[in-house]
Parts: sequence; C-alpha cells; structure tokens
Amino acid sequence: MRRKTWLAALALMAFAAPAAGQATATGSGAALDDPEANVVEEFVVVARDRGPAWWRVSDDDTTVYILALPETGLPPDLVWDQAGLNRRLRGANALVGGGRNYRMSLSFKTLGLLLSLRRSLRQKGEMEDDLAEPLRSRFVAAREAAGKDARAYRGWGPLAAGFLLLNDSRDDGPRWRDAQGDVRKAARKLKVRERTGEKRDAAPALREFKAGLTLEIQTACLSAALDDIEAGRAPAAEAARGWARGDVGAALKGPRGFQKCFLAVTGGPEIWRQQINDEAKGIAAELERPGKAVAIVWLRQLIAEGGVIETLEAQGLDVEGPAAR
Repeated sequence: MRRKTWLAALALMAFAAPAAGQATATGSGAALDDPEANVVEEFVVVARDRGPAWWRVSDDDTTVYILALPETGLPPDLVWDQAGLNRRLRGANALVGGGRNYRMSLSFKTLGLLLSLRRSLRQKGEMEDDLAEPLRSRFVAAREAAGKDARAYRGWGPLAAGFLLLNDSRDDGPRWRDAQGDVRKAARKLKVRERTGEKRDAAPALREFKAGLTLEIQTACLSAALDDIEAGRAPAAEAARGWARGDVGAALKGPRGFQKCFLAVTGGPEIWRQQINDEAKGIAAELERPGKAVAIVWLRQLIAEGGVIETLEAQGLDVEGPAAR
C-alpha cells in the first residue's frame, strides 16, 4: 500500500471493516472487546453444494440469497467456484450489502477531523524505544524481517506503526484480493444493479474512533498486528480455501488479530450493531420487491450471536442455511 493512502484506509477500517477475534494483546494489558467472539454453533456447517456457503430468506414472492464473505483475503492462486454465484445473480433485482453504508463529505470540517486523527496517531521519536519487553523485541524482529529500519516508523504511535508494518510485511509477493471484488465484478458482468441503503455520515464514527485512541489500546493494536505477522500467511490461506469449499468452521480459523483493535475504541460495539442492523434492513427491504436478490455479508457479522441472521429471525423472517453433510 502506498504510504500516502494509508491514513484514509486506516480511517475507513475504523468503522467499515469486518470485526476480528477476541484476545488480550501480549504485553499491552488491554483486553480488546469483540462482539463477534461468539458465533451460533448451528450455523457452523459444511455446505452441500460446491463453492462457498449460502443462506436464504424468502417470502411468498421473493428470495434473497446471502453469501457469507470470507474474513481473510483470497490468495492469488485461489480460484473459487462461482457457478452458484452466477446462477443466483442471473436475473436478480439487485446486489446488496457489503458494508458500503458510510460516506465522507469533502469539506474543511472533514479535512480537519482527518488531520486531528492523524495527530492522535503520531508520537515523537522512534516508537519502538518506548515499548516494553517483550513487545519491543517482537516489533524489531518483525520490521527487520520486512527489511525496514527504525526510521521507517519514526514519528508514528503504536497503532499506526502496527498498521504500516503489517502492510510492509506483505509487500514481497503477489497481492491477495478481496472476494467482495470478485462478487461485484460478476454482478457487473451480469448487469445486476448494486443497491446501497441510506448513507451514514462517517464523521461521528471517526470522532468516536479518535476518542478511543488511548496509548494502552494503541499498544494492544500493535501486539495484535504482530500476532498476524508472526502467524504468517499460511493460516489465512487455509481459511480462505475452507471458505471457498463451503466449510464454515475452517473459514473461521484465519488470523483476525489487527482488525479487533477497531472494536476496542469508544463506540466500536455500537458501530458493529449499527452495521448489523443496516445489513439486515437492506435484506428485508429486498423482500418488498418480487423476484430475487443477492446479498453479501461478512461471515462473522452474519453468524455471530446477535448478528444478521439472528436479527432477521427476530423480525419474524425464516433464514435457511446451507445443508450440512
């Protein structure tokens, strides 16, 4: 990732990225809250059909097919079976979901907020000098393995340094891709309209994110980033392959360290609940239109306790899952 674009990506991840797993960061002392830590066990199945697992919700004249997106990216060599996706997209009214319900207005006020956020992520000198052991040794080992010296992260606090180091550690090979991109490409090819719900102003979420950037939480985020780096890419690749063959349990086993820090800041769980409600609202709205539609939802957002499936069921809708073998 080009460094001039990293701040925007970090800001967007604060409220748009799928959440990640529960842990206490080594050496940080901060427990990172995670509303997705618990999933509904009956939803952890292996799909009968080829390809990723699908769910569906129907009424008398409409069916909405729900594809659970993988928590990890997809390795460059992974080719997943899109026959089920294309079959469901063909003739669909719309493609909905995927967490595109925020907007950032272009204004001096927004620019001021982003600059203020940037200042919150800065610190004087070389951050690693202020780290306690064993976190400092872990950080130094990871940056040396990525071919970076301490100057590469000078002036940045622990959260930003962890974000940059995580990207630097993955710059030495073909880029992984986002499964959501594959789905949207297929929808465009089949001329299926992408429908988004009402856009929320991102500024309140960013303000809450900024308010939660304590040194303790930032240090926990750095440790979580190092957890992901030290795990390597193999576990994430195996989880992606599990997703591609419809094995929900295997898909849940990928490293989820760094993203959990965004739920540890003030308002994180509330933002997650807002995302769940938005996704469920979008799916329910499609049931008002005769025919069929396709929805995409991050896997843990879909099957977590209190997630999208349970939210839809609480509205009296019957959600059918992939049949287990």
